[in-house]
Amino acid sequence: MPQENSASYQPLLPARPPYGGFWRRFWAYMLDGIIASLIPAVICLPLLIWQAMRLSAPSAAEEVSASALIWFVLIYLLWSVLGFLSFWLYFAFLESGKHQATWGKRLLGIKVVGERGQRISFARATGRFFAKLLSYMIFYIGFIIMPFTNRKRALHDMIADTYVVHASFKPGDPLPPTPRRIGWLITTVLLLVGGYIVLIALAFGADRQQAKTAARTAAAQLYAIHNDNANWPELPGMEDMDFFQDEEDSLYVSFRNNDDEYLLSIPAGENSVCCVAESESECVYIDFPKCR
Repeated sequence: MPQENSASYQPLLPARPPYGGFWRRFWAYMLDGIIASLIPAVICLPLLIWQAMRLSAPSAAEEVSASALIWFVLIYLLWSVLGFLSFWLYFAFLESGKHQATWGKRLLGIKVVGERGQRISFARATGRFFAKLLSYMIFYIGFIIMPFTNRKRALHDMIADTYVVHASFKPGDPLPPTPRRIGWLITTVLLLVGGYIVLIALAFGADRQQAKTAARTAAAQLYAIHNDNANWPELPGMEDMDFFQDEEDSLYVSFRNNDDEYLLSIPAGENSVCCVAESESECVYIDFPKCR
């Protein structure tokens, strides 16, 4: 009975998917961010240094300070516009160019292709770039979902119908599906959203605590003035507050916390501080009762 030559038998192993992984794309983007930022920095940094030197000069007059402020605003706007244009043209031209990859992607061995593995046009590369703005708006979730989606596509890849593959990929090579890790995707998104909510709550709590502390300080100063009106000029902390008295001898203090302004009062004939506001919620925020 003839025997099969087992040495010549090779089982077919599944080919490795050709897609670039999350960390490879992440580090490529970090490198690209540095490279794309160079031109705006080279143009704008000397201008900033020039204005800083003008302000630091011993003979800097008030007119110089005012003009320097205008210059700083203009330089900031110029830097923002140049930065936007630099990033857009850098990504759009290189990803639609001969190598189909930015310099960061080339260093990491990946490139961008279309739905049939072909080189994409400048218009599609531009759309792909602007689609990233949506991911920025939803707290980078569009980027973070990439490892869990079919064919490892980020949100801007789905919108532009593109794929990020290894540099050795050739047009016509298969783009096989990869497992959708829906459970991991949902868990990751929920954790991210939960984390953002916690951060917002902590920031809100810190702002409220700061406002309550400022309100207690202002109330203490108001009590001091109420007890001894003659000592107004000597009271500490008055540079951060405005005190005044109305015709009915009610005392008031206004103070700011970040961008919000609050008003406290000791009404005439009373000895307790209350909050002057249109809504009860403003007074609850700084933990003082609303004036009647």
